[in-house]
Amino acid sequence: MRARALVGALAVALLAVPAWAWAQAETGAEHDHGSSSAQVGAGEISRWDHGEIEGLPHRGSSEIQARIDAASPGAVIAIETGMYHGDLVVDRRVTLEASGHVMIVGDGDGSVISVTGDGAVIRGLHVRNSGIGPVGGPAGIRVEADYVTVEGNLVEDTYMGIAVYGGVRVRLLDNTVRGRVDAAIEDEGHATSASAGQDALPSPGATGAHDHSAMPETSPTLAGRPLRGDGITLWNAEDAVVRGNTIEHARDGIFMSFGANVLIDRNRVLDSRYALHNMFGLDLFVAENTFENNLSGAVLMYGGPVLLLRNEISGSSSPSTGFGVLLKDVAGVDAVENVLLGNRIGFQIDGPAGDFEHETVIHGNTVALNQYGVSLYPSAHATFYRNSFVENTVQVVAQGHGVAGKNTWVFEGIGNYWSDYRGYDLGGEGLGDVPHHEGGSVESLMIRAPVLQALASGPAFSLLSAVEDRWVEHESLVVDPLPLMEPHSPAVSDGVTAGAASAALAGAGLVAVALAGAAIVTLRRPLRRGRTSHAT
Repeated sequence: MRARALVGALAVALLAVPAWAWAQAETGAEHDHGSSSAQVGAGEISRWDHGEIEGLPHRGSSEIQARIDAASPGAVIAIETGMYHGDLVVDRRVTLEASGHVMIVGDGDGSVISVTGDGAVIRGLHVRNSGIGPVGGPAGIRVEADYVTVEGNLVEDTYMGIAVYGGVRVRLLDNTVRGRVDAAIEDEGHATSASAGQDALPSPGATGAHDHSAMPETSPTLAGRPLRGDGITLWNAEDAVVRGNTIEHARDGIFMSFGANVLIDRNRVLDSRYALHNMFGLDLFVAENTFENNLSGAVLMYGGPVLLLRNEISGSSSPSTGFGVLLKDVAGVDAVENVLLGNRIGFQIDGPAGDFEHETVIHGNTVALNQYGVSLYPSAHATFYRNSFVENTVQVVAQGHGVAGKNTWVFEGIGNYWSDYRGYDLGGEGLGDVPHHEGGSVESLMIRAPVLQALASGPAFSLLSAVEDRWVEHESLVVDPLPLMEPHSPAVSDGVTAGAASAALAGAGLVAVALAGAAIVTLRRPLRRGRTSHAT
């Protein structure tokens, strides 16, 4: 646990590193960021959102390309207001920035701006109209170089938004990326397989860690329809920072494959497939992001370690995925002080099977108003403490047999807060005097028949739970020996109500009686007086 605390301290230190420090080359090369007084920043870009582009003078991008080709390293190229038609290649260490409203409209065949020069800066541009994709992975801004900064740009009507292939110390800061709203999303239901589409990428070991020539390609287009690519893509990138970006209507808001030591913080992703999708990434730090109304929030698969710190993930309600956080065979996870609200599943943990060296530690999180608070596979071995499980339709559920007893629900004398805890605290020390049990046979009914979730907040299920607690022999999925009497995790916003709660049972006495009778018959086993606590 001490090692995990050190990881958390490192992440906090990373958050405090000045942004400019990440762009300094190890060779000591100077970077002229060209802070022009006429520069257009991310805050000013918002005025372009209302279609205020009529009247811009039309020019050819060849004017800009000629200035790039003639520039000396470190030069600042300030672009005057206008709509520039044609793709650009930035092949040297220059700063390309807007002086007014600058729109770069691509040819519609390939990436609009391709950055191949180490140390280049792209700032304050409005970028549109890449190739249709997916062949070649066309993007609004495509980076195939090291020490590049992409800051304060608006990218829309492109297949990929901003794509980084093999770069070292690339910084993506305060950009806005909007995907093609009417385009199709490949493989919308994918969440547990690495065999399809964008996930079937080549291993970096095949071509070297920084070989920019081996670029992945995605699957064919769906019946000729335009496809929606990822907002931000990081392939085999190292020491990257993705900070303060807003991404909407993307396939994956932020997609990372391979790579190492990446900081993803203070971004907002909404109305996309997965907000964050990581495949095989090492040393990933994800902090203070907001993911809302996506099919899934953070989908983390393989690789590790990962630190999830103070993120807010809500509205991941897809019936086929709908994960707030999915952990699939990730070696070493710390999930700290996150808020998971109104998702189909708060945390789902699957593996890594048999890996007892790399811990999965879930602590200080608020898991509230989800259909399932925590979903555990038999391969999961996690430690939960100081979390608040509040009014989830089902607090904890097992995905298969053999889950009970494999996870720990207390650490150093601190358990978790459970909104359905029915115990007491005679000593007033803030901890329950009797263990809390979760995840009996009643909850498993809803896995086999999800339609019963509509009845879960009514008196019938309360009756069944009470009957099971007293008379039905079973092994509890959760035994929390020291439950908290009050929450000690981040608060949920005011005015939030449990959408999953239903009043349908108010006059449904016959349904309740029938359900209770059927369940008791199904669950009937040898009776006993009480329940024995299981070791945690």
